[in-house]
Amino acid sequence: MTTPPISTVCFDLDGTLLTYDHDPDEVLATAFDDAGVEQFCDPTQLWAAADDVDDADDDIDFLTKTFRVAGERQDGEIDSPDVLARAYDDATDHTDVSFRPGAQTALDRAREHGRVGLITNGGRATQREKLDALDIHDAFETHVYAGETTPPKPATEPFERAITALDADPERTLYVGNSLRHDVAGARAAGLQAAWFPVMGDRDDRGDGDGHEPHHVFESLHDLDDVL
Repeated sequence: MTTPPISTVCFDLDGTLLTYDHDPDEVLATAFDDAGVEQFCDPTQLWAAADDVDDADDDIDFLTKTFRVAGERQDGEIDSPDVLARAYDDATDHTDVSFRPGAQTALDRAREHGRVGLITNGGRATQREKLDALDIHDAFETHVYAGETTPPKPATEPFERAITALDADPERTLYVGNSLRHDVAGARAAGLQAAWFPVMGDRDDRGDGDGHEPHHVFESLHDLDDVL
């Protein structure tokens, strides 16, 4: 089926437009050490657990639930996931970030083409640190901080809020994200077109046919130009 031409582009932030420059093993080890808990997972296992967290009140609550799931999976200590969550957040420098390849060019191209929005899971204060570090806060006409101002993705509310703010047609809006479960499924449920830009190692997982099948799969954010 032919998809309508794109007039609006919205982006995810973490893992899509940017990546952390710090050593994830070092940050996680510091968090466990500061919390006084024996380390029971590595970064890959921790963020795999995050896929099973559908709702959270804020960034710390999200990390708390993520550590709890990881602990249950890895038979680790889960008596104090909130302490681990705060230790992990304290060990993380949210300004130590860089663009993913092609991200800055993709943003510029999207702005030349039409209206542009940001839909990101995460609190305003934390996400603003990253946006300011890369000097891209003003690149977006609207910012939706899902989990703070709306339920987190994959709920449809974050996408609907952005569409309303941008006065956009959902069918002609492309959402670009790195998560099948949160970005692709959420965007499709809200009636948007979805482009999946996976992190390395996730490219063999092309969707499960349950709302997770993207309209486009990007090998690079330079692929946005072909879609536009």
